Amino acid sequence: MKKTISIVMAFALVATLSTVVFAAENDDGNIKKNISVKAKYVEDIKASKTIQADVVWGKMEFTYNMSGTKTWNAKTHEYDIDTNGKWSAKGNDISVTNHSNRDIDVDFTYEPLDKYSFVKGEFTYDEVTIPTAENKAVDDEMLTISTDLTKVGNVAVTIAEAVH
Repeated sequence: MKKTISIVMAFALVATLSTVVFAAENDDGNIKKNISVKAKYVEDIKASKTIQADVVWGKMEFTYNMSGTKTWNAKTHEYDIDTNGKWSAKGNDISVTNHSNRDIDVDFTYEPLDKYSFVKGEFTYDEVTIPTAENKAVDDEMLTISTDLTKVGNVAVTIAEAVH
């Protein structure tokens, strides 16, 4: 029984391996057969993940200007104070340019020094996603953030691959 099945399988295998080609004779006596040629393109190129950004800092110099008047009050033995104060900035810009082949998340934080904990830092954007640099010119500026001085704190810029 095994021998019979083996012989049948062998004939089936031979039948599938052989191919009959029919050809037609041309007027010039040569034999020509047209067959289909098939091809496909398969791309299996892995792109490496690259996270790189340029961060350019302004001077980060801020001045608090106080103006107004102090009038001595003889009845209370204190000054009557009428003042206004406001901050001015010089170079309060941070530019971030994405050179990555991925979107990046950029987080901005301000951390005051202990003895200046009353100074608050604010950003136009606390967090932003900058699109990939793919298909963009190298000198395209992707983002600019606007934000004598005694050092009162530190600004940090954290860059990470964007998570979607």
